[in-house]
Amino acid sequence: MKRRTFVPAWALSLLAMPLLCGHARAQASAPAPSQADAATPAPTGFWDRASLTGDWGGARPWLIDRGITLGAVYTDEVLGNVAGGIKQGTIYEGKLELDLDLDLAKLVGWSDGKIHVSAFQIHGEGLTTGYVGSLATISNIETPPVTVLDDLYLEQGLLGDRLNIRVGQFAADEEFFVSTVAATFINATFGWPTLGTLDLPGGGPTYPLATPAIRVRYRPSPGFSVQGALFSGNPLGNNGNPGGVTFPVDGIFAIAEAAYTVTPDQKTPGLPAAYKIGAWYDSVRFADLHVDNAGLSLANPLSSGDPRQHQGDFAVYGSIDQMLWRRPDTMNGGLASFVRVAVAPQQDRNPIVFYADAGATFTGVLPGHDDDVLGLAVSYANVSSALSSLSRDNILYTGNQQPIRAAETVLELTYQLPVTPWLILQPDVQYVFHPGGNAPDPNNPTIAIRNATIAGLRATITF
Repeated sequence: MKRRTFVPAWALSLLAMPLLCGHARAQASAPAPSQADAATPAPTGFWDRASLTGDWGGARPWLIDRGITLGAVYTDEVLGNVAGGIKQGTIYEGKLELDLDLDLAKLVGWSDGKIHVSAFQIHGEGLTTGYVGSLATISNIETPPVTVLDDLYLEQGLLGDRLNIRVGQFAADEEFFVSTVAATFINATFGWPTLGTLDLPGGGPTYPLATPAIRVRYRPSPGFSVQGALFSGNPLGNNGNPGGVTFPVDGIFAIAEAAYTVTPDQKTPGLPAAYKIGAWYDSVRFADLHVDNAGLSLANPLSSGDPRQHQGDFAVYGSIDQMLWRRPDTMNGGLASFVRVAVAPQQDRNPIVFYADAGATFTGVLPGHDDDVLGLAVSYANVSSALSSLSRDNILYTGNQQPIRAAETVLELTYQLPVTPWLILQPDVQYVFHPGGNAPDPNNPTIAIRNATIAGLRATITF
């Protein structure tokens, strides 16, 4: 890893932790605020304010009042593959996200309109390819180092925002197939699932590459919504989309989703929940995973090596977020769960044909803490029969033994501790069963990559 001249935020966090935790304990023992206290302005003390840099001497609230909101979040982590995988080792990686929101109603009197712009600066190296060899990306900030434009869009609400239209550049994983409970976890598969990442060109229109798109959402009632969007079918375009500023349009990725949410109040008793079902279709061409353009196995010495081409691909999915138990006198404290399933049935062009994940989180674990979160989740990604057949053909034509491709399972245990409102520390442990779906070990192709154990610490700082 390249030498760096700055001190990572996680290291500063560890050095400051005794003082910060002492401050958190002092907060926990303080008396509950009175009604008069509730009406006082937001805290501005260093340990209590919402962002590390505060209100900029009054400039930040002044800008917000006039419709301009600036934000920055830095996420960095140290992760190590401590056992198994391809090789052991430790990496550092970080992501700086910059955001600008313009409220057009405040700025120019444009009702229910807003503009959003965001960008990433991503650095360091990840564990997935060189260390673990897994299908699932070990961290949701992991990507090759890049400085890239993310979102650049106009959003317009109509009919009291029952109808909402977004036009510009953005990503599908911001609004589709999203689980708020699963967002607690670090492994990227609990965000945009491994099925989408591996089956779609360039991973689909998702982090870190947004694409030109249009999205329409309609809410006929408070609990029900339908939304659909059109994105570029390949976020890489013809030249890789450097910097995210080439705005490629290569085919069409269409996705639609219906959702029903339960938000309890005095009229609607019960526990919060969200139920979603959706489907997507990508119009670009997909290479066959098993046979060439003449119908021969790609492992056959007589094969041309040019895979047969297929037009289009699709998948269907569903998800449930459900709070199971809520701590008395809290809004979000307690036990929540999620389940998601996705199917891409065309075995000849999809590396992953079935995906499922599930997990649970408990908010308010430690006494005196209402917002720390403990989570446990598991994912399962089943490799297509085309890749399994190709493994068998390799054995047949080479005479060399190798593992047969099958499935990969990821287990993650994580804990989020908000040390201050602007700093969250997150120790994390993951275990990957059959990395790469029982893929051959690059160091010895006759055996499968060994099960891998990953451990690390993430720090998230809001500026």
